[in-house]
Amino acid sequence: MMDASAVGAGAAGATAGSAIVAASDAAIDRSARGPRPAEGAAPPLDETADAAPDTAATLAEAFSKRAEILMLSTQGHQMQLQGRLDRMRAEFNAKQEERSEKLREMNMLRDMAMEQNKHDDEILKKFIAMI
Repeated sequence: MMDASAVGAGAAGATAGSAIVAASDAAIDRSARGPRPAEGAAPPLDETADAAPDTAATLAEAFSKRAEILMLSTQGHQMQLQGRLDRMRAEFNAKQEERSEKLREMNMLRDMAMEQNKHDDEILKKFIAMI
């Protein structure tokens, strides 16, 4: 019969043997995965798969917000430029209307002066005819 110490030794031996097998399996798994990354380095993507989409989503959201702000800023600048152009057009149109009105007045005064000259010439011809 076996005594208790032999049974304990056999169990310990079996445990040690399974620990060795487990250690060798772990070594094989590590060698299959490739070289171990340096301390403090980012873990491989397969270990951080849950964090990557969140980071990507956060970056995409930040990029989207930045693009939206930039677009709104550009639109605001374009609206300012358009407002300036509209004011310039309005000023130009007002100046052109004023100039046109002055030209019409000058033409009317010139026509009146020509009519007055014609009338003066007729009076002078009649005066000369009387002499």
